[in-house]
Amino acid sequence: MRLSSWLLAALSVSIVASAGAAPGYYREPTLRGDTVVFVAEGDLWRVAASGGRAQRLTTHPALESQPVLSADGREVAFVASYDGAPDVYVMPLAGGQPRRLTFDASRVWLSGYTPQGEIAYASEYLVGPGMSRALRSVDPRSGAIRDWPLADARELVLDASGAHAWFTRFGLAVSGDHAVGYRGGAMAQLWRWNTDDRSEATRVAATLNANISQPMWWQDKVYAVSDANGRANLYRFDGDAAQALTTHADADVRGARLDGGRIVFQLGADLYLYDIASASEHKLAIELDSDFVQRRERFVGEPLKYLTGMEVDGQGTRAVLSARGQVV
Repeated sequence: MRLSSWLLAALSVSIVASAGAAPGYYREPTLRGDTVVFVAEGDLWRVAASGGRAQRLTTHPALESQPVLSADGREVAFVASYDGAPDVYVMPLAGGQPRRLTFDASRVWLSGYTPQGEIAYASEYLVGPGMSRALRSVDPRSGAIRDWPLADARELVLDASGAHAWFTRFGLAVSGDHAVGYRGGAMAQLWRWNTDDRSEATRVAATLNANISQPMWWQDKVYAVSDANGRANLYRFDGDAAQALTTHADADVRGARLDGGRIVFQLGADLYLYDIASASEHKLAIELDSDFVQRRERFVGEPLKYLTGMEVDGQGTRAVLSARGQVV
């Protein structure tokens, strides 16, 4: 009985400690000028591109995700479920009520603003085989929807003229899989398409046996994320030639966005800024102005359910436990 009570107390302490030890977790950044918008604690935040104290933009209990900033940096588009299903919303960066732009009522992948000021996104609104996607764009002013004739496309970027488009097809993000080094038939592919003559799209770097996703355009070059060397890193594509820009081995580069020759991305739980001209990167030091309610001490019912291992010493007076990935 005494040992059982001790186990209960120790496990409760372990759960409290693990809840309070986690640092900030910053995801899905976007960049425009001196402003970075990112996701943390299920909300959108803004911070200077140099780092510092972040300001919360949204407070909805559900998740707001995939932010992208407009060309003038005054608005942020994002995915949210204010009205039930996830859809595309837009709100002023200075604060204000979010405005719903789409009514697809399906999973949504937000690509960003086009040179024409539309917001490109993919959704599963169409009727057809499971996990089929349609690439669309919405005018944030009129609400008009345009469908792009690109089968199963998920991500889109255009050059400054809008005459050339690069898009991705497939990828494990579609199924929610988190496999590392995946080389199966659902690898993310990069394609190029001329929007002016409506010719057939051609695959980019087709001989590169790797995933290519998150395409970005800057000064006649395409930048993307690829796991050609094992882990996902930043790459530059000149035609079919691929050049690795980063060589991170401990975590994958995620959520990359480009503006003005700089790429912001997530690595682990942190955000980094990569400068193309100098080929250098640095981590953004970010502080959240938050009450961190998720880190408060709390008690859970039946804590022994979290026990994954135990070892008692020879005298039966001490024990070491493991629960929720922690050793106490």
